[in-house]
Amino acid sequence: MGQGGVCGLPSKAAKKTVACSRRICLALLLASCAFVCGCSEAKKPLAEAPPPSASTPVDQPQQISKLPPPDLNQVQEAVKRVFKESVLIDTSRNPAFITGDFNGDLSEDVAVVLKPAAEKLSDLNDEFPNWILRDLSGSKETGTPRLKVTADEVLLAVIHGYGPSGWRDPQATQTFLLKNAVGPALTTHSAKDFAAANQGNKVPQLRGDVVREELGGTPGYLYFAGATYSWYDPKTFKDDPEVEMMRSPHGQKVKK
Repeated sequence: MGQGGVCGLPSKAAKKTVACSRRICLALLLASCAFVCGCSEAKKPLAEAPPPSASTPVDQPQQISKLPPPDLNQVQEAVKRVFKESVLIDTSRNPAFITGDFNGDLSEDVAVVLKPAAEKLSDLNDEFPNWILRDLSGSKETGTPRLKVTADEVLLAVIHGYGPSGWRDPQATQTFLLKNAVGPALTTHSAKDFAAANQGNKVPQLRGDVVREELGGTPGYLYFAGATYSWYDPKTFKDDPEVEMMRSPHGQKVKK
């Protein structure tokens, strides 16, 4: 008999080699499948974040609080808060007071016609008053004598509002007291109405509502110019008081 296995049949060593090779191939195949699956998972697109809700509120421009119409008692209370007993509301005027957001801070103001109270003129001419006295027809030059109120003057006080309650708020005390600023039929006009009525004219930069009236027979508007109230006559208007002051190196009005 010849040595080795039967002719045509593999030896035990050969069988072990074949089995080992199969195991290696199977391991490589499994590793390849795992790698391919991992890559496939990595390539999956991430889920998109949901779009923002259509009901998300959009910022709205702030608006002045809607307040009830003023009455005489409320206005008298506001006047007394600022001036104590030194003035009286001139109820002979119609209207004697109007409201609006004249300085553009989204708080309602009140403009009221006043006259000095008897024997209280010295209080109105106090050196350090609680209000700002201005003369619409006076000179804007520096070095002019200090303004004073006379006994027979008719004055216009503009009490600026504070917060949602406007001029009714107990903290509403910032006030401009204006000489030569009262004419017949005071009315409040919005900046939009003002612009429509003065198309084609040179106009000031408005911050809020304006007071429509006649002064000396001339129709025009009283408006807040930032540091004071000023008069607008479309036939004579040149520039805002603030612009004139900025053009002067010494804070004096510049001749044009």
